[in-house]
This record gives sequence, structure tokens and C-alpha cells, in this order.
Amino acid sequence: MPKQKMTLAEAIVERLAGLGVKRMFGVPGGGSSLDLIDAAATVGIDFVLTRGETSAALMAAVTGELTGTPGVALTGIGPGAASAVNGVAYASLERAPMLLFTDGRAIAPDKSPHQVFDQPALFRPITKDSGALRPDDGRGRFDEMIAATLSSPMGPAQIDLSSADSAMPVADFAASQAAATDQEKPSEQAMSAALAMIGKARRPVIVAGLEARDTAAAVGLTRLAHALGCAVLTSYKAKGAFPDSDPQCVGHFTGAEAERPCLADADLIIFYGLDPIEAVPGKWGYAAPLLALRRAAIAPGPIIGGAQTEVIGDLAMIAERLADAAVGSSWQPAEINGHRETMAARLRLGGVSGEATVETVVEALGEAAPAGCRLTVDAGAHMFSTMARWRAERPFGVLKSNGLSSMGFALPAAIASALEMPERPVAAVTGDGGMMMCLAELSTAARLGLRLVVVVINDAALSLIDIKQQGQQRPSLGVRYPRVDFAAAAEAMG
Repeated sequence: MPKQKMTLAEAIVERLAGLGVKRMFGVPGGGSSLDLIDAAATVGIDFVLTRGETSAALMAAVTGELTGTPGVALTGIGPGAASAVNGVAYASLERAPMLLFTDGRAIAPDKSPHQVFDQPALFRPITKDSGALRPDDGRGRFDEMIAATLSSPMGPAQIDLSSADSAMPVADFAASQAAATDQEKPSEQAMSAALAMIGKARRPVIVAGLEARDTAAAVGLTRLAHALGCAVLTSYKAKGAFPDSDPQCVGHFTGAEAERPCLADADLIIFYGLDPIEAVPGKWGYAAPLLALRRAAIAPGPIIGGAQTEVIGDLAMIAERLADAAVGSSWQPAEINGHRETMAARLRLGGVSGEATVETVVEALGEAAPAGCRLTVDAGAHMFSTMARWRAERPFGVLKSNGLSSMGFALPAAIASALEMPERPVAAVTGDGGMMMCLAELSTAARLGLRLVVVVINDAALSLIDIKQQGQQRPSLGVRYPRVDFAAAAEAMG
């Protein structure tokens, strides 16, 4: 009896299992998502039911960041697909590999328009690839989507899949393998120019970005920084790639004013894996020459585009060569420490004497947390002090939405972390506004038996917007609401 061919859904999950995917997140519809869930169970891929599609997409994107393998989310048709947009936008702007499967149905004059719109068109501006999978070309098309998500800069892909197509047989689907196409070895011309710039610099400053989170790249960053003896700033995404406890670490680079005194003292600024999306919009205001070291070419932003020299290739390889040729800088430890203290002072929020502040809460959390505890942080006024006060000693020690700067991120990110690395403690710090956007996911964490701590900075306001509103001398409208008892809500959800 001839062997029965795989269905498209079965072939998809076999391919995902081959990539190392261990779970999918989502809220299923009644179409292809059910086929995918059934097929996934046969190859050991778990399905994690969430309370909302936005949270599911965020969990999938964070899983992709932590593993380097595409995180997977699935939704129903129409409203389910539309609800995942914010999480997909996170994956796009935070360079996270992710696959979103949406239940699909043909758009045709003889078909009911109920719940139907052009879903690939909705996601096309925020994905690296978007479209339908069908049995006749599914194998090659899916590999193209996987390759797109994994090629630097990484990002999401959206797959429309109808129940009719997912149940159809396909042939030899799992034979092909997608591969990232990053350039590894930098050009000798670019390396020579970089070596010349390093040789001339006496007060360099390194600004590390999200590409520095790769283990080998982080090791290279530390070696290069120590060889130069220079000040180091990290973006929020790169926090921990260069240890916060290292005396050469000054603080965070955001493109704003806090880091200005340090960068103004530089005679060479080195962008190490920095992505243009990591800096707030604004004009670059420093005279020092720029050297950009990146894993892959990317559309230039107002900062990266100003680099006099750009070296593209494997960051660890580039760092090794530069470190071998480095001459110690003229930076003095006291100078670097002075910049660190100045930056920390500028980021303190303050508060009423004797009452809890963000700083005291985060310090208490840090003292109570076990070694290696990962922190997830929501957007909001509390974020600045939280990031400044929390110490991270290795890559991904902190998870934060930076390129998108989305609220409602910290709890889904903590759930994703706890599932992927159950042995590593995780704590989430969020504001009351962000907590209300994903409150129901507390029940998801409880149902899954996850060990995590959620800290809510509860001032019954959208504080960051409130501050801006006050600064513009506007009346206090639309930014305050009654205080919520989050402890009671959490108890009610288990």
C-alpha cells in the first residue's frame, strides 16, 4: 500500500519541528489553526492558548529573540488576525524572527464577505514576507518565508492558510532547508579603514546595539572594549551584552540627552551592532567621526547613515581583529565613573520623602531576586529609572520593547521567558496602564504554573503622557483614572 502523503498542515509543523520550534501561541479560529494544532501535537510542539492575539504575537516574537529560531503564533480569521498586529509590529521593529499563521479564506464575488479582508495586505508593511501557502507551491514558498525571518535584520512573516488548503496533500515538503544569507567575512578595504580609525583614536566610545546580544558578539564586544580601555554605552535592547557591573560601562544610549556628556568627550564613536531603530528621532549632534560595525547591511537612518566607515560582517570576527590592533585609550577610570554617576543622577525620578519610588521598588526587587533573574520592562515613565537601576550581566538580561516601545509588553514577555527557560527566574515591571492592556494573561501564567513575579507601578495615570501634558501647560484630561486593586485581580485569576 503506497505511503499516504502529508497534508500541508502536517508538512508545515514537521518543518517547524526541524527548526527547533517547541511551542506555538495563539487563540485558534475554526479553520486551519485547528489543523495546525492537531498536527503540531503529533511532533511534540505544544500549543499555548493565550487570552488575546496581541499577547500571543508578543510571546512568539520574544521566543524568537531568545532562541534565534522563529517564534510561532496563530490566529483565527478577521478579528483574530487584526488583533495580532501590535505583536507583529514589535517583531518588525525589534528585529525578532517570527511566523504568524492566520486562518484564511478566498476573497471572491461568490463567497460571503463575513469576517473577510485582505489579511496579507494588512501585514505587508510590517513583515519581511506576507502571503498565502497552498499545496502546489507550499514547500518552496514556506522556505522563502523562513529564510526571510532569519536573515539579518531578522523580522516577522505572515502566512494566510485556509482550512481547505491545510488539509490537502503535498509531496516531499520537508526536504528543503532554509538558510540565512548574512555576509560573514568583512571586506578588507572596510577593515583597513576601521583599523586606521582605531589606531588614531585616543578617547573612543563604544555604543552597543541589539546585534551585540549574540553570545559570540557579546564576547567580542567585551574584548574590544577592554583592549581600548574606553567608555561603553549600550542600547536598551543590548543591556547586559556588556556587563553593567564593568567599570567601563557608563549607561544607556537612547539618542537623547542623558548620554551627551560622555559622547561629547569622544574622538571616535563606534557603533557596535547598533540599529537605527534603537535611537529616538533626532539630529545627530556630535563632531567625532563614526565607525559602524554591523552584521548585515541595513537602510541607513539619520545616525547610522552618517558613519564615515561601515564594516559589515560577523561582529565577533570584526571585534577580534580590531582588539588585536587596539592601543589603550587615554580615558581615566575616574572620568568614566563620573559620566556614569552623572547619567544615573539625571534619570532619577525622585518622589515624596519616606514614600516608595520607582528607584526604591526596583532596588528592593534587585535585592530580593536570585542571581541571574531576568527582568521584563514595560513602556512608561517608570521605565527610565527601572532600566538605570537594574543590573544585567549578560545578553537578554532585560527584555524591553524599544523600537516599537509598546505598552502591554512586560507580562507577555515574562510568560514567554518562563516557558522557554523555566530554570531562569523572571520578573516583570509594568505600569498600571500597561498592566490593564494584558491583565487577563495573569490567568495564562497561573494556568501554566509559571514562576514569575509581576510588579505594578500603580499611580492611576498614564504618567509619561501626563508629564508631557503638564509640560505643554494643558489641562489634565484623558490621562487619569480610578486606582485598580491589581493584587485582588491577580488573586481572582489564580
